[in-house]
Amino acid sequence: MFLRFIAVQALLSALLLAGSAAWAQPLSPPGLSAGRSAAQSSILGAEQAFALTPPEQNAIRTEADGRRLLELHWAIAPGHYLYRDQLRLRDALGQALPLQIPLGHSLDDAFFGKVQVFHQELRVQIALPERPEQWPLELQWQGCAEVGICYPVQQQSIRSTQLDLGKTAQPTAPDPVNTAAASASPLQALALPASVLIGPLVFPSMALAALLAMFASQWWARRNQRQGGQPMEALLLRATLAGLLAARAAYVAQWWPEYWSSLGASPAGALQILDIRDGGWNLWAGLLAAALWATWGAGRHAALRRGVLQSLGLGAFILVTAYALRNWVEPTRPSLPALTLVSAGAQPTDLRSYRGQALVVNLWASWCPPCKREMPVLAQAQKDHPEVRFIWINQGEDAATVLRYLQSMPLPVSQVLLDPEQLAGRHWQQRGLPSTYFYDASGQLRSMRMGELSRASLAEQLRTIAPARPAP
Repeated sequence: MFLRFIAVQALLSALLLAGSAAWAQPLSPPGLSAGRSAAQSSILGAEQAFALTPPEQNAIRTEADGRRLLELHWAIAPGHYLYRDQLRLRDALGQALPLQIPLGHSLDDAFFGKVQVFHQELRVQIALPERPEQWPLELQWQGCAEVGICYPVQQQSIRSTQLDLGKTAQPTAPDPVNTAAASASPLQALALPASVLIGPLVFPSMALAALLAMFASQWWARRNQRQGGQPMEALLLRATLAGLLAARAAYVAQWWPEYWSSLGASPAGALQILDIRDGGWNLWAGLLAAALWATWGAGRHAALRRGVLQSLGLGAFILVTAYALRNWVEPTRPSLPALTLVSAGAQPTDLRSYRGQALVVNLWASWCPPCKREMPVLAQAQKDHPEVRFIWINQGEDAATVLRYLQSMPLPVSQVLLDPEQLAGRHWQQRGLPSTYFYDASGQLRSMRMGELSRASLAEQLRTIAPARPAP
């Protein structure tokens, strides 16, 4: 009996962990350097490839008409170049300021077509604004490496105090991320992360909590069985199986319209009901079903009932604690980053420009199987929810790879962004793919999902950010 129980317990554990491991892949593919040439592996960071001399180290020249000119100087590393058309300067009011840019070298570029670029160095002169409300200035530039890697758009603020203009700098709004960190509650340190990295695999934290709860309850049941001689382990196993089935069934019933849609699209959609990789479980229904089964199975044996319920209680305590730390303890929520990426349509896109509408940010890669499986679900959701903007940020791949993938998975090219340096992944501190973030219209992160999404689990997440639609 004991060996049979251990075998079944191992089978359940393998099922949970195999499904959860399939939910997410490490952020970098296996053998990351194997698919890159030696030239690609030695590519510099953007700061080293395009070194901008700090503006305060450059002299300001006053013209005869009273204008003050500041020269900006970039040192461009060998094998890299800057785009002429991507140089921009705006004041604090959002107005574009003129730049005196020399002519560059013509280039037929894979990203932007026929362009002018600069090698080795670039010197640009700007006319400094006179009105205090125009400060600070926002400078933007972008470049590429000749091996075919395009860097994200780089930005830097220029303040009047840096240049010692004799004017009082305008007070700037506090950084919402730093402000949030400074006022963070001590409880935020207890917030359970979405995932845990173990070796080369990334596991959802709730799946690991379920595994720990199962083994802890088994240990307690075995201890009580040795003391009382009652078959507690066998009853605990049946109660656990009943709880798992009830937890899944309750979730499917709750989101039945989404599962029915999958079934209507294809008979194979019925398999979605059994596909636990979407993480669809109803914790409370599972705990209740397990307790009822244990009570019923114990019959009139009070000692047996008490011992099994104690074991279930230990497992329930672990699960509920993990659930509370994951869902009820408010973690430090990163805001939309001040990050500008290039879309698959070769257009710079500032992530902050999406504020004002509900937003879903999906981090993905073409080598990631769960990313491919969930992509049609996300694409259909964009059609079904025009009030929500979906963007897909590719992690660590070049433009050619992304464009090839988009030939088989048509997505709006303006909503597919390239992030070869994985800056977005570092901002959200995620180490696995796919990862999806759900922002409301005010730009606040409301929830995130680590791993594959089904129609049901996506609808569950969208409910937190999208306004309820009237019934047809």
